[in-house]
Amino acid sequence: MGNSFAALTHAGTRPDNQDAVGWDLASQLWFVADGMGGYARGQDASRLVKETLLGEISRMDLAAAVLKAHEVVVAAAAQGGSEQRMGSTVVCAQIKARACRIVWVGDSRAYLWRRSSLSRLTRDHSFVETLLESGQFSETQLRDHPNASVVLQTLGMGTPVPSENTIQLRRGDWILLCSDGVTVELRDSEIAHILDASKDPPQAAQQLIDAVLKKGARDNTSVIVIESDGGTEGAFDRLRRANPVVVGWIAAMTGVALAAAVAVVAWHLHPGR
Repeated sequence: MGNSFAALTHAGTRPDNQDAVGWDLASQLWFVADGMGGYARGQDASRLVKETLLGEISRMDLAAAVLKAHEVVVAAAAQGGSEQRMGSTVVCAQIKARACRIVWVGDSRAYLWRRSSLSRLTRDHSFVETLLESGQFSETQLRDHPNASVVLQTLGMGTPVPSENTIQLRRGDWILLCSDGVTVELRDSEIAHILDASKDPPQAAQQLIDAVLKKGARDNTSVIVIESDGGTEGAFDRLRRANPVVVGWIAAMTGVALAAAVAVVAWHLHPGR
């Protein structure tokens, strides 16, 4: 059946959209990139990240492809001179069987929505996140911090080190990828409320965009919502998950039958013993 998904991006109140969303179904890869830079430079950066990931994911590891995108953006910026700084965040999800691997640089985020519970799968590479980790401030206190938009790692600038997280998916899990245009306007509790009221990924993606627009949409906004089909789960695995007692009984009976078969074979090989 495959993992169903929906992807949307909107400029918000900005004159242009420097976000990019992309996916490669053959590699089961989805990503959101948020470009940064004056004029069209942010658009160029996120476009280069998108083109690089789509071009390289079939032949290299995801983290390596992300670092390759960094090199491509650096090279493009160098061609424009030292004043042409450009960069992009990225958050990627790649699903193989039941494992979902998240790789990110910057403050675009990934969330897991499971059984009406929202869990953040990424930690922003940002100044505010370092303050949160110190334990001296709450997220509410830092929400309107003057340095809330300061990102400490980006593709195209400095020496980024991608972070990773891998989780085991269950059938019906949703993975949400989003640029900070979503999280600037919506708290995690508001995101959870929207997902809980959505019947499928297309509705969830649209409702998230609509909620951001209603709040003012001060930045470009991009979302991808992916619904897990449970991976390559076989009939026996589904039965074990649904009724472990029955499966235990089947396993026990199978063991008895196997032992009996071995005894019969041994008797035929060594009659009279």
